Amino acid sequence: MLEDDPFHAELVGSWLRAAGHTCTVTESGEAFIRQLGRESFDLLILDWVIPDIAGDEVLARVRTMLSDMPPVMFVTSRDSEVEIAMILRAGGDDYMVKPARKLELLARVEALGRRRSAGENDIIEAEPYRIDTAARTLFMHGEPVVLTNTEFELARYLFRNVGRMLSRGHLLESIWGRSANVNTRTVDTYLSRLRKKLSLGPETGWRLSAIYQHGYRLEHMGIRSREGAAAAE
Repeated sequence: MLEDDPFHAELVGSWLRAAGHTCTVTESGEAFIRQLGRESFDLLILDWVIPDIAGDEVLARVRTMLSDMPPVMFVTSRDSEVEIAMILRAGGDDYMVKPARKLELLARVEALGRRRSAGENDIIEAEPYRIDTAARTLFMHGEPVVLTNTEFELARYLFRNVGRMLSRGHLLESIWGRSANVNTRTVDTYLSRLRKKLSLGPETGWRLSAIYQHGYRLEHMGIRSREGAAAAE
């Protein structure tokens, strides 16, 4: 959440946390953008009137940064019809005028989450992989790969978020849940196992990179980089 008013940030943050969400608050546009470079989020809540970078400019910059854009909700004091329409046309998904009301805000957050889930297909095609999320089966070169439930969920989540940097904490919460009694080393162990089972590397054209002190990113290597890796071997 991008909000420079400490009272409003604490109020909305407390509502979200009480509803079971994790909420990270930044007070400046630059800090918000830097945070997005380190962490992955399922929803962005932006104020418009921010001292360093206006919310509409933050939205424009974020849209150029992220290949998989999460829903964006503006919660701001600017209330003209022209301004609201401008933000929605620029890529905002929802807009609330301050003062925010608790039940309405939480309902809008839930609706944006449902909309994002509904837009996901049951089949993920990422040659040589095919992931059938309904049947909970992953195929590699047409053959099913034996995965545990957790390994399947990790694979599904990674291929839904190709190119995004996913922190260990984000993966831990998304796959195991907030109340799970596991630590980030568990994430490393499972991803190491998944990398081997799916042969993630030059032979398949996919790379699972560990980003020091941040997390992981699944990327398609491309023909040129695969040939370079093969030559290096």
